[in-house]
Amino acid sequence: MVLNPRSSKTDIVKAGLAALAGLTVLGLFIVFLGGHDFFSDYSTYKIQFLNIKDLTSGRPVKYAGLSVGKVKSIEVNKEHPEHISVVINVDKDFDLYEGTVATITQKGLVGDNYILLELKSEPGPKLVPGSIIPVALTLSMGDVAAEIGKAVAAVAPKLEKAAEGLQTLLTGDNRANLEKSLKIAPDVLLQTNATLASFQKEWIKLSRTASTGIKSGTKNLEALTFEVSTTLNKAGKVLESLNRDVKNSLQNMDGEISRVADGVDGLTLDLRKNLEYDQEEIEAILLNVNRLSREMNRLARSLRERPWQVLNPPEGAEK
Repeated sequence: MVLNPRSSKTDIVKAGLAALAGLTVLGLFIVFLGGHDFFSDYSTYKIQFLNIKDLTSGRPVKYAGLSVGKVKSIEVNKEHPEHISVVINVDKDFDLYEGTVATITQKGLVGDNYILLELKSEPGPKLVPGSIIPVALTLSMGDVAAEIGKAVAAVAPKLEKAAEGLQTLLTGDNRANLEKSLKIAPDVLLQTNATLASFQKEWIKLSRTASTGIKSGTKNLEALTFEVSTTLNKAGKVLESLNRDVKNSLQNMDGEISRVADGVDGLTLDLRKNLEYDQEEIEAILLNVNRLSREMNRLARSLRERPWQVLNPPEGAEK
């Protein structure tokens, strides 16, 4: 700048202040354009990547498409050199939760890379500033193309073998046999359809016959069950009646035996009072009376305990 010698000191000061203001504005513009933000309050988090894919400092950090911060720094992890440590600044008012994962993606197919944060599971507790955010395993377009190339390279020999097999299959003789098979195929299909239709009809008949037999067997079984039940009921009634008759007979016989015993006792008393025979005859009579009494008592016990043997004595038994 060329100053007029006649300019006053005030003009020189004004010109210097104007130049300083312009330089300040230019510097601030350069600083903000470079991604530096001195007036925002951030929380820092760390991410350990194996490959940052041309990611640079100052690139955006987005959460499900929403801009929430910027990349602060990128450096190699000194403890684990295979990892690239990326520090990100996230707006302090924006909370992150456990289950959040980070990936490096790009805008469109050729856009700049940026960090995308996504919640891949149920949200857990809030992440403390300074925590490490896990990396989601994803494949880029280059990785997908490489995998496709590997798959094609692995399949190519098999495709060549298949092509050779087709060429061998389509030789003259095989082609003629194939044409014959194609000509015969409609007739074979018709015969097969006819066989299947006949089998279906026979199967339907067999099913109906089996169903009828099952129904008839079920009815016969029900009738037999009813007859057996009726017979058992009748037998039960007969047994009950026989039991009552036997009890009545035993009671009647018990009364008769008691009366006979009473008569024997009375007879013994009369004999004792009116005996005018000699002693031997009296003793014989008494012995016979006692034996008769024992036999009657034994008969009474037998009738009480085993009346069926008295009513129906076994063969050869004394009557």
